[in-house]
Amino acid sequence: MKLRITLIVLGVCASAGLAWHYRAALYFGWTLASDQQALAALMQAYAGRAEAMAFLLLVMQVFLAVIPGQALMIVSGYVFGFWKGLLITWSSLVLASQVAFWLARRLGRPFAVRFVAHETLSRWDGLSFNQSIAFYVFTMLLPLFPNDAMCYVAGLSPMPGRKFLAANMLARFIASLALVYFGAFGGSIPVWAWVVIGAGAAVFAATGWFMRKRLWAGKEIIT
Repeated sequence: MKLRITLIVLGVCASAGLAWHYRAALYFGWTLASDQQALAALMQAYAGRAEAMAFLLLVMQVFLAVIPGQALMIVSGYVFGFWKGLLITWSSLVLASQVAFWLARRLGRPFAVRFVAHETLSRWDGLSFNQSIAFYVFTMLLPLFPNDAMCYVAGLSPMPGRKFLAANMLARFIASLALVYFGAFGGSIPVWAWVVIGAGAAVFAATGWFMRKRLWAGKEIIT
């Protein structure tokens, strides 16, 4: 337990140190984050340090909603290639999500409401109570759900930490795999593959909409 807490604290301190060291670059990165090509050019300009910048931005986007995580994941694949982009994206998101979960569990709701609206936490408290790993995988992955906010929701729930870690790793891996692949190979994907991807995305979005509707109706569909 003490070792885990020490590692988490060291990770947070290291991220904070990197944030301060690259504060000027991060400021410009935030202003350009909505423009994929501009952000890619910014990362490439920091050759040798771009990996640390991407990792840090992806960690911080779990805590700061103004940073567009999906755009950063695509850019990681575009700039670093598939395998390196996947490693950077997956590891940073899993780390940040676990830190958010742990801090919410240790510090409680007063901490969580600093990063997630009180209304969102209240809405999901009841829906997430006593849910399984599958529930968190889907809500951290599907559109129309507050993906990053679910880290705090899980931290405030009775869910065991090891189960959230399993859900976190699986959900973040699937999201990273899809978006990094798109960033790395999007320009060479054939037309037929785009049709398959579009159909899959439509099914994915419809599943998210259906689950959200059922949850709001008070029906537990994930056990």
